[in-house]
Amino acid sequence: MTLRLLLSCALTATLIACSNGGDNFDPDTEETLRAEIRRTEYGIPHIKADDWKGLGYGYGYAYAQDNFCVTMRQVVFGTGRSAELMGEAEGSVESDLLSVFINGSKEDFKRQIVDELPQFAIDVAEGFTAGMNRYLKETGVENLPEGPWGCRDAEWVYPFDSTDYWMFLRKISLWGSSDQGIFRRALLSVEGPNAAAAAAMPSPQALLEAGAGLESATAELRDRGSNGLALGGDATTSGRGILLGNPHQPWFGDGAWYQVHLTIPGEYDVAGAALHGTPIVGIGFNKDLAWTHTVSYANRFSLYELQLNPEDPLQYNYNGEWVNLEKNTVEVLARQLDGSLEPRSYTFYVSRYGPIINLKSENELLDGWPMFNGAILAFRDANLDTGPRFVEQWKNKAQASTLGEYVSALSLIGNPVFHDLAADRHGEAFYGEISAIPFLTQAQLDDCNRGLVSQTLAQLTTNVIISLDGSDPDCAWGDDPDAPAGTNLYGAGQLPQMRTRNYVGNSNNSYWLSDANNPLEGFPTIMGPVGHERTQQFLRTRIGHILVAEKQASDNRLFDIAAVKALMYNNRVYGAEVVLDDVLAVCATDAASGVQDACAALAGWDRKVDLDSRGAQVFIEFWGRIRSELGNSFQNTVESDEFWEVDFDADNPLYTPAGIDLAVEANHTRVIDALAAARDRLWDAGVGLDQPWREVQYLERNTENVSIHGGPGTSGVYGAIGVGLSNGGYINPGSGNSYIQVVTWDGSECPIADVILVPSQSTDPVSPHFADQTRLYSNKQWVRWPFCEADISAQQIGEMLMIEERVPEYAQRNAD
Repeated sequence: MTLRLLLSCALTATLIACSNGGDNFDPDTEETLRAEIRRTEYGIPHIKADDWKGLGYGYGYAYAQDNFCVTMRQVVFGTGRSAELMGEAEGSVESDLLSVFINGSKEDFKRQIVDELPQFAIDVAEGFTAGMNRYLKETGVENLPEGPWGCRDAEWVYPFDSTDYWMFLRKISLWGSSDQGIFRRALLSVEGPNAAAAAAMPSPQALLEAGAGLESATAELRDRGSNGLALGGDATTSGRGILLGNPHQPWFGDGAWYQVHLTIPGEYDVAGAALHGTPIVGIGFNKDLAWTHTVSYANRFSLYELQLNPEDPLQYNYNGEWVNLEKNTVEVLARQLDGSLEPRSYTFYVSRYGPIINLKSENELLDGWPMFNGAILAFRDANLDTGPRFVEQWKNKAQASTLGEYVSALSLIGNPVFHDLAADRHGEAFYGEISAIPFLTQAQLDDCNRGLVSQTLAQLTTNVIISLDGSDPDCAWGDDPDAPAGTNLYGAGQLPQMRTRNYVGNSNNSYWLSDANNPLEGFPTIMGPVGHERTQQFLRTRIGHILVAEKQASDNRLFDIAAVKALMYNNRVYGAEVVLDDVLAVCATDAASGVQDACAALAGWDRKVDLDSRGAQVFIEFWGRIRSELGNSFQNTVESDEFWEVDFDADNPLYTPAGIDLAVEANHTRVIDALAAARDRLWDAGVGLDQPWREVQYLERNTENVSIHGGPGTSGVYGAIGVGLSNGGYINPGSGNSYIQVVTWDGSECPIADVILVPSQSTDPVSPHFADQTRLYSNKQWVRWPFCEADISAQQIGEMLMIEERVPEYAQRNAD
């Protein structure tokens, strides 16, 4: 060991790990990675380093201690090697083919993507990779965690490099487009030209009826909801901002959160939550500003209908000329049971817009090459190049000290799929739909939606999926000079946004009611087709704004941090507030004699999903039945001319529609049938109709069942929990309230942040942080985040860990 490193180990009393790369250190070919890691209560790591590579190194190591296997698995899939390393049963040939198609060869990906990144991004990723690999080397695959998210003795574990890691990071930016389930299937369902005659032209009604599968196919992204609330100084007791972040991400695996505090003194100091395995804080705060996101359903892609040449099915019409499709055959390897590897290949066909897709899995009448109308569909993805900008934008946001600096950072358009909300210590609040949206005007959307296929897709999906005329150059994405060059996206200046000293909020509907008192209007549907301007909103959107409105109308109208936390955990079921009185009126009729047990449970229910609430399960199943009959799956609303007593009113959107029209006899039958179905489902699952919620909804943690408050957002619960009914109840939620933060400021330099990570920090069943925050959440408790040095020292658990490693010049090692 060198004298310098020996002295470092001797003089640092809290040091518990030193390492070196040998005594023959050559500064021209080697470099030193070093970082300081401290943990505070509930396992939150605080990483400090002098540079980005060291920061990534410390973070990668600390993260791996808690969740190595989660990101290792994601890297295997991101590199397109899951079937090769895991076999076809655990891996996915289809996912691998798509990854290799999008990324190309590893060498091409490094040259075209990684080498073009800003230096800090290259450095932090190289450091994170080195930290993960160090943990693997020290621990050994035989000692890695077990359990559902573990990988002990897994053959697919290997030391990966930063190019592998960037392939995984790019995959994240495609969750709302190419990597969404419906389009993964569509991209991998193309069989090429079919010699058989095209199918006969169906009627419009037949095409609509055959397209019902599109509704369930898009549920994957809709399940990733969120709430965000940013309060300005005019809405708070202190005159400073308050930010509530409440993403409803998955609890485990892809899209789950991890708490971390990252510091490069004088350059970067930010705390909050990062998506598993990502090298930067995704939702968080610094000493002056806090931000959060909610999933946006703005269009991230468009389809193009291509008319084929009757004489050559590999040519399509563009601007009056026949253009050749390109063929790209991709090959991956698949491990067999005997350990041998067999090739699997697939041919993608690529147009000027992007690859050809086939929607037969969602609508059988859209099968064929060509389809019944002599055309095929092409897919253009707005997020193919967002990934590199994503990391830079999030770094710049975290370095902002004012809301103005934060908004300036958004101009990179590195946001793939989120609404942005922020608040600062100066009392400003912000909302923005500043994300990757194709530059298509409303005139183009209206004019280029031609033919039966395009019009049917628009009608079936309420403009969530749009298809345009691919033969007309005027239907192509345009150019905004303020957008990143060559992206054909909208620039920040033309996207919906609002700065205020009052409040803004979003619960996954469009930008329209960001401030319910000052709607944003006049934007094309592509910027927000779900809950678009002057259309019905989610029940969860409505209750979020109503909670603010009720507070502001009260005698104690201003918010403090306690009031925001109480709002977050209020657990009102707004759907019940809208219809339950009418349901109980039906229960009082003779016709409802057969469902009096269900009626009794609802009559005694407090209309909440607190742990001591009884009867919530009856309403949840009842409302699910109503939604399955009358709901619009794309809009997540109940739309019916006969069901509602008060129809939707665009001038009163928070309180309409409302009530059940009991003058319509069919609604009596509908209510009784839904109550009977709810009761029977619960009986079949072994759930009592008035069983307390704490016994009905819980997360299994080893031998402990941790009760989970909250409920389905589709029933109008602000603090949404995503889980279906199974034998015994609503067991093991997989999404919903995940990382929650409430952040504000006082006159000091230290932000005040109360947070909770509902599934807890670690996926390792033997970790002390496997369920500790889950228990806190169950009791409606919070963790006060230690941000400043004195607070970190006061809450520190265990000893400081200083890690140091000398490695060959990392970029060159990756190239080799």
